[in-house]
Amino acid sequence: MLLLEKILKPFKRQSAEDNVFAKINRQLLFMESEPLSLGVECEFGIVNRETCLPAPVGLDIVKGAKHPGVQHELYQHMIEITTDVCKNVQEAEADLNDRLSRITPQLAAHDAMLVGAGVLPLLKQNQVTPTETERYKLLRETRQEIYRRFTTLGMHIHIGMKDTQSCIRYHNFYMRFLPHLLALSASSPFEEGRDTGFASIRPSVTESMPIGGMPYQFENWQEYKSLVRAMTRSGSISDLKDMWWDIRPCPRYGTLEIRICDQPATVAEAAAITAFVHCLGHWFAEHQGWLDDMPRPASWRMRENKWRAMRYGLDADIVADDFGDIRPLREDIAQWIDRLEPFFVKLGYEKYRDTLRCILAHGNSADRQRRAAESGDLKNVYAHAAAELAAGHPLWEAPDDGRAVAGVFRAPDSLTEPAPANPYQYLHCLPQGYGLWLF
Repeated sequence: MLLLEKILKPFKRQSAEDNVFAKINRQLLFMESEPLSLGVECEFGIVNRETCLPAPVGLDIVKGAKHPGVQHELYQHMIEITTDVCKNVQEAEADLNDRLSRITPQLAAHDAMLVGAGVLPLLKQNQVTPTETERYKLLRETRQEIYRRFTTLGMHIHIGMKDTQSCIRYHNFYMRFLPHLLALSASSPFEEGRDTGFASIRPSVTESMPIGGMPYQFENWQEYKSLVRAMTRSGSISDLKDMWWDIRPCPRYGTLEIRICDQPATVAEAAAITAFVHCLGHWFAEHQGWLDDMPRPASWRMRENKWRAMRYGLDADIVADDFGDIRPLREDIAQWIDRLEPFFVKLGYEKYRDTLRCILAHGNSADRQRRAAESGDLKNVYAHAAAELAAGHPLWEAPDDGRAVAGVFRAPDSLTEPAPANPYQYLHCLPQGYGLWLF
């Protein structure tokens, strides 16, 4: 029997490899979707209201919600809500609020509260309960100690693509805005009760894996497929979901999935960041030549700018070109908001634009968490985040006793001088290959 097993083993291995390749090839089939349609996924933490310890009740809440848009996650104190396919941000915002309305009535029975943050500030790895599915068991076995840090929470935005080549072009376009999106959404300054010094420590988890973090740029869909097949052949992946990139094609939905964002504290911020992404997509649809005229950023610059957004958030100075010139990230975001004004108006996104400007002027969630923690008690951060989520919008001030109150702020008309109407305006003034602050 042992001899027979040795003889058959290579054939069994070959059969298993064939099965994986067949699955990957099926997953690479690009489904049809409405161009620039939207889908949003948000992950939240569930914690005990008094102790702020993780509450492993996610499976119970999913069962009680009775809706496919409310799902369990890797650990039982985490829960995910997803929208339907939406044509605009207003629909996505309504779906997110609907899913939350199915969760919040159940929290009292568990003496729990829901928190939106990239990392729960006090959570320790030995406090969590894994969700037992075959895929999650495999991930745990493969990733070992790194998997235990996958208690992070993020927001994913899907953008509908008409075909594979469009998906690749938009992929290369949106890669230039990953630092912008991370800085706007940054909400993970604390880890295991410590201030990390980062606005967003969450991306350090996926960056620790060769199949996670900053992705690659591609010339065409064939180049992407060749990489996927090579990674499959090598055993690096066995499923397209194994690639935990900051942005990735999602063929089964016919979308491009932007995964860089920390989970925002509020639905208002999630909707505003989604509106920024959507307006960028509409702008690029009318300015396809921009991608060809702008020199492709060097890989070191892309990685450096992501790290700076992680470390400093909106206060980062990003590297604006391959010569090493820098530009304040807050200014660059503000310039793009101004440039996208016609699309904010056309799509009825003025309130989302105003929220973006308020974030630039008054701080992202990481800034607000640090203000809430000034009393020295990180439980105040939980109370503040839960109050913000319940309010649906940021609460810009937190008094010393930890009770969150809404600051009264008017969104500034603009944080910078108006951007040039034509983004090609200065190209003729620059040396060949100069990247501009536009990337």
